Amino acid sequence: MTQIERRSGSSFSELTVLGHCNAGKINGIDLCCCAVSMLVFTIMEALSKMNLKNLKSEYRGGWCHIRYDNNSRDAKKAHTAMDTIMGGFELLQKSYPSNITITKKEATQ
Repeated sequence: MTQIERRSGSSFSELTVLGHCNAGKINGIDLCCCAVSMLVFTIMEALSKMNLKNLKSEYRGGWCHIRYDNNSRDAKKAHTAMDTIMGGFELLQKSYPSNITITKKEATQ
């Protein structure tokens, strides 16, 4: 099961992706997990090209965490990119509801 959590507060935004989809393999490859990974790599690359304060982006197999300050010059662009990627995660969740969960939280900070 892959768990995707998007949190945002007044001062920061973050995305955490944890776990593997385990949706079944075709020719030895879990296509759902590959799709999640490509969305993660895409948002990491897009954000790295923006002017974001305190951008922290880490990836290890089965885990990713991204965080940046909302008072950054490109924060609005970053939010748009995150919304787009979350749309991709939501499409995957519709096709693989037993393998992907999505949580969106407003932080109290």
